[in-house]
Amino acid sequence: MIRMNFWSGLGVSLLALVLLAWIIPLYGGSGAAFGLPPQLLATLGAWLMLGCALALTVLSGIQLRRSQEPLFNMPGAEQLWQLLWPFLYVLTFILLSILLPLTYIAPLLIGALLLILGERRWYVLTLSAMLPTAGLYVLTVYLMRIGVV
Repeated sequence: MIRMNFWSGLGVSLLALVLLAWIIPLYGGSGAAFGLPPQLLATLGAWLMLGCALALTVLSGIQLRRSQEPLFNMPGAEQLWQLLWPFLYVLTFILLSILLPLTYIAPLLIGALLLILGERRWYVLTLSAMLPTAGLYVLTVYLMRIGVV
C-alpha cells in the first residue's frame, strides 16, 4: 500500500504540473465564475492537487525507505490478471458495440458479468440481463415517438 501511495502521489503530481504548465494557461477558459479571474479557480485547484500529491509522495517515500521495500515490484501473473480483466472486459464490449446495436449486446454484457461474478441461477441471469435492456428499448422508442431522439 505504501508503494501504491508513492506512485499515485507521483502520478498526480505529474498531472498537476501538466495542468499548471500547459492545459490551464492554454485552455483555461475565458468566462469568470463568481467574479473571479477566469483561470484562478482552476489554478488554485491544480496547486492544491500538487501540494497534496507531493506530501503523499514524500511521506510514502520516507516510509518506503524506513521499511526498506523496493520502489518497483511487479505483480505476479494471477494478480496482474485480476488487475487487467475488467479493462479487457470493457474493451471487448466497446468493440462489440461498434459492430452491433446496444440492445443486442447489453444482455450479453450484463449476463456475462453476472456469470463471471459467480451467479448461476438462470432466472436471475435472464431477468437481470433482459429487464434493463427492455427498459432501454422502450424508453428509446418512446423518446423517438415524441420526437426527442
